[in-house]
Amino acid sequence: MNSERRPVGIWVESPRGAQWAGQGMTRLLGFIIEGIAAAKSHVFRIVVTDEIRDEAEADFDELVAQNGVDFTFHSPRDVGEKVEFFDDLARYANEHVTVDAWISLFPNQTGAQLLDAPVSTIFPDAIGLAYHDFDDVSWGANGPSVTWKNRVAATLKTVNNVITFSSHVARDHVTGFFGVSPDRIRVIPHAPPTLEGILPFVRNAERTDETRFRAAEMLRRHAAQQGLHYLIDFPFEHVRFAAVSTQDRVTKNIRVAVEAIELLVRSWHEQFKLIMTAQVHFGSTWTPTPAAIELAQLQFDVLSMPDLPREVHAAFYHCAEVTVHPSVFEGGRGVFPYYESISVGTPCLMAGGPHVAEFMKDAPELKAFVFDPSDAHQLARLLLDTSMRRDEVTALQSATVARLRQRTWGDVAREYVDAATIGVKPLGGKYRQFEPTENKEQKR
Repeated sequence: MNSERRPVGIWVESPRGAQWAGQGMTRLLGFIIEGIAAAKSHVFRIVVTDEIRDEAEADFDELVAQNGVDFTFHSPRDVGEKVEFFDDLARYANEHVTVDAWISLFPNQTGAQLLDAPVSTIFPDAIGLAYHDFDDVSWGANGPSVTWKNRVAATLKTVNNVITFSSHVARDHVTGFFGVSPDRIRVIPHAPPTLEGILPFVRNAERTDETRFRAAEMLRRHAAQQGLHYLIDFPFEHVRFAAVSTQDRVTKNIRVAVEAIELLVRSWHEQFKLIMTAQVHFGSTWTPTPAAIELAQLQFDVLSMPDLPREVHAAFYHCAEVTVHPSVFEGGRGVFPYYESISVGTPCLMAGGPHVAEFMKDAPELKAFVFDPSDAHQLARLLLDTSMRRDEVTALQSATVARLRQRTWGDVAREYVDAATIGVKPLGGKYRQFEPTENKEQKR
């Protein structure tokens, strides 16, 4: 371990059966680690369970950062212990992982309350409170929505700072739902992510017949490996398709993209397909997407290609005519698919929402590529218009990213460290934990 850098802990409560690779928050952690590697000021000490340890280390081996220098992993097996509960994991961390402060990946990780050093928590969003599941199970006394809210409320009373990615989440969710004072919230927007360099045959995000063919070969190979029979010989490099890269949840609003494709294919007699990374579970009712596909009989026009490795995901974007992000809400400022897609030469259309409204303050020139999330006709027209002016749109959107890249992941990493360590004062081998105002009032 590098003793010259100040250590900051990363607290991760991964339940049994959880995935690490490709998940939103672990991807974000990877970006932050690459930022701290560039800054060379701190080392992140990541505490996980033994169960997830190997997958996590294997995933982070691909980072532009050095294990043992920029970050280290820690779990009870390092000291020959076994733990069953996250409370025990916290006791292990207190005894064996020395840090100045902790950053918890989620606000409902209640084991973080037992950590000795001060804790700040990331608060991605409270989407379950803003967009309800209207069923008795969710809102019963022990339902998941109620349990999550109670766990978050308990944790927020004990942490130093709350880190959000956007002002709308800080205002509407952290303060609006939980009453946290704005002076305890640190808004840290993401830096632009990129897939640049992942496809060695793509230079300067330029798309040519050769690069499309090579990217298409990667997609066909993946389809063969995954048993996606219809896509094994699919001509990705010749077919005009929209890429949708997101999970299928109600707020992701994939249905509007399905309806736009139905208009293009059935009513306007255009050649356009949609390929999504989301799984399609026909017969399910928790999302309207499968029923929309089935009702319109679009099984060969709206296709699913899930579980894409990082380089295949880049190839997926590169082959697409355009990327669509139809989500009505994101916890960050703007949308990751825009940055990732344009970094490999494909423009992006995005649905309006609070995340995009906030992003427009930074990039007003992209307003022409924002559509009403309930208007399939508008999206269909935008798809055709963007396809007809693809080179022009790509150049405009690329120029915006070039400007926004003035904010780096090194900047982001330093802001995370500042949020976690500001005001931290060691006290007799322990740490003086921040005492929220509401707790002080209760004690009077």
